[in-house]
Amino acid sequence: MLIYNINLDTLPLWLSFTLCLSMTAGGLLVLFRFRQTNSNGCFQYLQYFLILLYVYGYYSLWSGILLSGFMEIENIEWVATLLAQMGAPFLLVSLVMLLVWAARLQKQPALPLLLLTAGLSAAIFSGLYFSGWPIKDSVTGVCSILAMVSALSLLVILFKGKQAVVSEVGKRWLIVLAAGAGLIHLGMFTPLGAYQHYDSIFAFVFYLFNTAMVVVYCYHAIDEQMPQPRSLDDFLNHFGISKREADILRGIYAGKTNQEIANELFISLQTVKDHSSRIYQKTHVKNRAQLTTLVRESQSLIHVAGVAETRIRQ
Repeated sequence: MLIYNINLDTLPLWLSFTLCLSMTAGGLLVLFRFRQTNSNGCFQYLQYFLILLYVYGYYSLWSGILLSGFMEIENIEWVATLLAQMGAPFLLVSLVMLLVWAARLQKQPALPLLLLTAGLSAAIFSGLYFSGWPIKDSVTGVCSILAMVSALSLLVILFKGKQAVVSEVGKRWLIVLAAGAGLIHLGMFTPLGAYQHYDSIFAFVFYLFNTAMVVVYCYHAIDEQMPQPRSLDDFLNHFGISKREADILRGIYAGKTNQEIANELFISLQTVKDHSSRIYQKTHVKNRAQLTTLVRESQSLIHVAGVAETRIRQ
């Protein structure tokens, strides 16, 4: 088994792989938690971007690394290259999702941005290819160039557009992370690829920059892009909770059982269950505990906003 191959030489590889797994779990958790309280329709494209990026990472990057490092089979390099090529569509679609998200966030058409990015990438690749610049292979080269140009396009559209999307602190971090997510691909066109642990280090940095970029956006998105309820009534309106459903929700939040709610409202137990199910669907939660947490967090936002407003007035 692969686990028995852990030694001083392979320890950096396994450490990198473990960290990538951790970042995957953390990134997905932040995505879906943010989605619960965010009604912005274009955010789904950012979700698709990160999920497809992870698929590419494990399917192409890590499968090739682990095969080359631990499997002794004939034509191993050819197999690793084939896996990288088969995984390339996942990366390309993820980059498309990223640019569509950025364009819609700025309320701009996505097609011109996609065509411009593809055209510029093709021009750069053609220039490098015909000039004899060393490229690991054509598919990897195209993917790396597209990733770099997409990162540049992201920076331009997010921070030259009219819509402010993140706080000032978040903006500085996004600039660094988006630039880093593109620049790391430069190593594909340099002798760095010959170093023993280059691939595992690249995979770690690849996961780090892209995951951190999404996490920073989720935590620093400004209110206009992340409409949050500022009172319980706003919470109810935000999720389209009806008057009767609101009565049920208040009972759930107060910790009452379904039977206690039914007795208090003079309705049947099944009616309470039916209303509760619709509330869960509208608020994108699965149970009472998650609903209670969601309402509590919305109330915390009210408190934070009030404190901030008080400090500004002072």
